[in-house]
Amino acid sequence: LVGDIEQIPPMYSALKKNGKRLYTLARKGETVERQPRRVHVYSFVINDVRLPFADFTVTCSKGTYVRSLVDDLGKSLGTGAYITALRRTAIGDYRVEDAWTINSLLQTLTTDVRV
Repeated sequence: LVGDIEQIPPMYSALKKNGKRLYTLARKGETVERQPRRVHVYSFVINDVRLPFADFTVTCSKGTYVRSLVDDLGKSLGTGAYITALRRTAIGDYRVEDAWTINSLLQTLTTDVRV
């Protein structure tokens, strides 16, 4: 699951087919053919396993469908797998550790803003 992989986008995605979002078609029960897309998984690290759950961190290229990656993991293990929680921790140069909390933002706005 690490390196260049081909992923077929899920029906519940924002991609368009003939001008319509796939998730709109999926909600109507329709399925359309989707072309595989090349994505790159830089790392897939398992942080903790407490069966039937596993906690892991994935570093991947844009366009990677992490839910599909987990589905692929389940298939490779000969079983099913799905996500119970998903958290994006970085995008580009932005890291969640550098983000402001609502409280710190409100504190700054109420004490530092001068009109």
